[in-house]
Amino acid sequence: MLQIMCWLDAEDYMYINSISEQKIPVDYYGYTFEVSGSAGSTEGSSTVRLVVVELINVKMTVGFVIPNDMTIDGEFKIGFISYEDPLKDIPIMCKLSQEVKRATYMGDDDAKLEYIGYSLEKFYENKGARFYLHDLRGIGNKQE
Repeated sequence: MLQIMCWLDAEDYMYINSISEQKIPVDYYGYTFEVSGSAGSTEGSSTVRLVVVELINVKMTVGFVIPNDMTIDGEFKIGFISYEDPLKDIPIMCKLSQEVKRATYMGDDDAKLEYIGYSLEKFYENKGARFYLHDLRGIGNKQE
């Protein structure tokens, strides 16, 4: 089973820990977000993919930028950690829906990531939720 570790600030970590200790189930909704577009007039189109997990009753959303060759099927676990207690993770089991949201943005992959990260941060901020973005594209790449 896939497990993704996620750093949180101390306040959010303590809140999730409190919910976990009280054995309150975390309501969540997970979906995929794809941002496509060309980087310039001479370059082809590319796509940046994010897995977005809304933790509804925690008022937090986590976005994970994943490599294009990575797929997430079935359940996966997010382990939340903080500098307050980096050896104790708080696991939450999640599953993605089949929903795929799409957007178009012209620019390289970093520009697309900046665009979607900022857009999602503002969207969830307006809903009263904190947004975290983690880039997992370097994970699993072979060292030469």
